[in-house]
Amino acid sequence: MIAIVSDIHGNLEALEAVLLDIEEKGLSDPDIYCLGDVIGYGPNPRECLQRAMGFRACLLGNHEEALLTHPDDFNEKARQAIDWTRDQLNDPEADREINYGFWNFLGSLPRSLALDERVHLVHASPRQPTREYVMPRDIKDVEKMKAIFAHQTTSVCFCGHTHYPGIFGEDLTFVSPHQDGNRFELDERRVLINVGSVGQPRDGDPRACYVTFEGSVLEYHRVPYDFVATQRKIARTEALPNFLAARLAKGR
Repeated sequence: MIAIVSDIHGNLEALEAVLLDIEEKGLSDPDIYCLGDVIGYGPNPRECLQRAMGFRACLLGNHEEALLTHPDDFNEKARQAIDWTRDQLNDPEADREINYGFWNFLGSLPRSLALDERVHLVHASPRQPTREYVMPRDIKDVEKMKAIFAHQTTSVCFCGHTHYPGIFGEDLTFVSPHQDGNRFELDERRVLINVGSVGQPRDGDPRACYVTFEGSVLEYHRVPYDFVATQRKIARTEALPNFLAARLAKGR
């Protein structure tokens, strides 16, 4: 069994709650794969990166990509958070070697990863691994979904990025874990599986979200955490917009 997490976004309280939940299932850090966006938005980028560096593997998300290049296509709130995060990772009062370690780790992140001939991992989509948004409504966009699945060479592909958990089928279906339970038995049909977000859920449920996967069994897990503590940290950080704190309580 493995655990797959995504979109931690510097939310240490959510990450610690999820890691405890994973540990209680008998898994450890080397059993965890992260689909990117460890940083961005949240108040604890250093601590979250430190934990992610112990996972089995971590992918490049669009926020890591923006941190390494420039957030040209980010909105103002996301850009502010990236600029602040960059300052945190360059903290002149921190150990220089630790700072270098963060940047070396970020620079080494792959854009995608094949676990085996059946399972592939990306941050966003098989077509555009770090940038493309695949939303539940996109099942009505036949051309878009056909193009995405044309780039998917495995039967199962895991992604994050949108913060909306659910399973996209090649037959233009979308299954939400809210509506159809949390445990799914996958067959041979090709599916694109969004694992949801640990640190900033946007599906109306403020609890952290991740999945476990073993054989053909996929299970979604929702974990409550102390989002008020995260909100307080954001409120104390002048460079982070208050909007980033308010949305945590609503899961939006």
